[in-house]
Amino acid sequence: MAESLFSKKAKIAKIEITSDKMSGRGGLFFFLRYVENLRFYQFFENSFSFLKGSLKGLSTNHFIKQLLAFFIDGTDMSMTGFDRRKTDEAYAAILENTPEQMASSHQIKRIFRKFIAIGNRLFRVILLHLFIWRLRIERPNIIVLHADSTVFDNDDAAKREGVAPTYKRKKGFQPLQISWGPYVVDALFRPGDVHCNHGTDLIKAVARLVRAIRDQYRDVPIILVTDSGFMDEENFIYFDERLGIHFICVGKFYDDIKEYVQQLSMEHFSLLNQSWHYVEFGNRLKSWTKFRRCIYTTQDTDESGQLKFEFARPDSLLYANIGQNQMLDEKLEQAAGAEYLQAEKIIELDHQRGKSELVHRSEKEFAQKEQLPFERLGMNRAYYYFMVISHFLYEAYKRDVTYDVLPVESYPTTFRRLLIDFAAKIVSKGGQLILKVTQAVFDKLHLQNLWIRSGASQPILVT
Repeated sequence: MAESLFSKKAKIAKIEITSDKMSGRGGLFFFLRYVENLRFYQFFENSFSFLKGSLKGLSTNHFIKQLLAFFIDGTDMSMTGFDRRKTDEAYAAILENTPEQMASSHQIKRIFRKFIAIGNRLFRVILLHLFIWRLRIERPNIIVLHADSTVFDNDDAAKREGVAPTYKRKKGFQPLQISWGPYVVDALFRPGDVHCNHGTDLIKAVARLVRAIRDQYRDVPIILVTDSGFMDEENFIYFDERLGIHFICVGKFYDDIKEYVQQLSMEHFSLLNQSWHYVEFGNRLKSWTKFRRCIYTTQDTDESGQLKFEFARPDSLLYANIGQNQMLDEKLEQAAGAEYLQAEKIIELDHQRGKSELVHRSEKEFAQKEQLPFERLGMNRAYYYFMVISHFLYEAYKRDVTYDVLPVESYPTTFRRLLIDFAAKIVSKGGQLILKVTQAVFDKLHLQNLWIRSGASQPILVT
């Protein structure tokens, strides 16, 4: 009888409307609190001072705050989603805004039009400042950079400025990106038909980062890792002799190299991790001026010991100046990096290229789609850079604030479902706004710790 009565009481009898401000995006508050305490809004406003006084009712701070929330939330990545959020008082309250301060889709598009004539430079300045900020926090003794291009597939989108066929046979854009760990620290937005090693793009981008590291952080060993698209002796000479950095570049298999390694007996090879075999030798292509250190690797068995057929073996060829430049090598040893001189470590760094490419995967999951939303190249360029900047701050937030709640390697979808998408109620009491959550959410996400850490972040240098 009691059980029957309980079941009856548990039934929902009707639906009513409440005037309480409740949001399903409670975690946005903590991220935006973190960004505000970085003084990022002031930094952004100084960098894009041309926006001041020309946004017709929307301040620069409110524009960038709502754009960051747009990317971190990831629920509705259409421009019209701004119109829906503008009518949501609870969403505005989570952003610590009034409904009047929320942007419409027309305002957002109007601001993006202001970036049509703005090139890459200003956005790259922001990324560079963020990079130096993280270096000063994480204090690495050796810096490993990865350079690669990534494709943003716009093949099935309407005709758009700058969209062109890429090496993946899809129409889109192909930015050059340089990453350090989980962070994209420099990016050059380019049309899809611009190949990886276009002109001096890589040389100039790397030189810019190296100068900044030495001037604004400290003079530490730097290792650049690239794929075969950047195999060019001009690059090698510049990195080795002009910049004074180490490099590891995947090589291309030419017939003479294939013939040479096929003639080697297995006694010439060393074993790595029970399944990889490698051999070192010096190699110089006909057009090159000097021999380079070359490491050939092959895997004839997988981790279970199963024999692989020849066509399925992931053979690779690596060129490096590590171990060939005494001054740079001594610098590595002084930084407790003697292991980097060994072939095994060089191979390991190359294998980490796959891990660095996961940054591209994370970016695209973060943006929810590869398609960029506008017709004009300049507007899509700005959208791309705002996405990269937001992703950088997202990675920093995981490491500074939420590291004991969720693994820092977690992808955006997992992060959003756990740390953004939880219910919160905003109430006014005693002249204060208070964010309320259930006890279960408070305990599970350690929200007291997130509150403290998000308010104690180390500011980005304001210029």
